[in-house]
Amino acid sequence: MEPKQAHAEFHCWHAATRDEALRKGEYLLSHYRQFLKDGPIVDLGCGEGALLLRLKELGRGRVLGVESNEELCGLAQSWGAPVLRQDLLTYLRGNGHEPGVFFYLDVIEHVPFDVNEEVFQRLPVGSRIIVQTPNTNSVLGHQFYLQVPSHVAPYSPYVLHGMLNRFGYVVVAEGGIGDRPPTWKNRVRAVVLRRVLGLDPSLLWGGGNYFLVADRVKEC
Repeated sequence: MEPKQAHAEFHCWHAATRDEALRKGEYLLSHYRQFLKDGPIVDLGCGEGALLLRLKELGRGRVLGVESNEELCGLAQSWGAPVLRQDLLTYLRGNGHEPGVFFYLDVIEHVPFDVNEEVFQRLPVGSRIIVQTPNTNSVLGHQFYLQVPSHVAPYSPYVLHGMLNRFGYVVVAEGGIGDRPPTWKNRVRAVVLRRVLGLDPSLLWGGGNYFLVADRVKEC
C-alpha cells in the first residue's frame, strides 16, 4: 500500500483549470507521442489527468488514469478525465493483465522502493513503461527533487536501468527533458569539471527531468 498522500500543492505541480491541464497534457505528449503504441494507455499516478484529457481530445479511446490523491482525483474527474481513484498496487493486483503503454510520470520518487519494484513486476509482458523523474545527474534536477517535500527518494538512471533489467525490460529510449545547450562559459567549466574533478559536465546543462522508455520482453 502507498503511504498517506500529501496535499496536492506539495505532491507535485498540477494544473488549476481544464484549459491549463490540456496545455500541460500537450506539453507531455510533445515528449512522449512518438513512444505511443496501439492498445490501452494507463497513466499510473495521473494527478489531475492532464495527459488523459489531451489523449481523449485527440481521439484515443482506451485511456485510464489511476490516482489515490483525493484532491487531484477530484480535479481530474470534474474535467471529465477517465480516472479511477485507487492506489497503484490495488489497481495492478486486480487489473493490468492486458499489455499496454503505462505512463509513470513524476511518481516513482513519491513511493517506497518496494512499491516501485512491484509496479515493474506486475506489468504484463508486452507492455511499455514510460518513466519520468527528476534528473539526478544535473544540478537543476536536484533542485526539482528538493522542491517537493512528498518525495521519498531520488532514482538515478543507473538505478532505473538495474531495476528494469531485473524484471525483464529492455530500454528503448532515454534522455533529458529541458537540457540546455552549453555556452562557451559552460564548455570551459566542463573541462574543469571533467579533468580536474572527474565530474560529468551534464551537471551544468542537464535538464530538470530524466525520462526512460522500456518494453517488458520477459518475466523474471
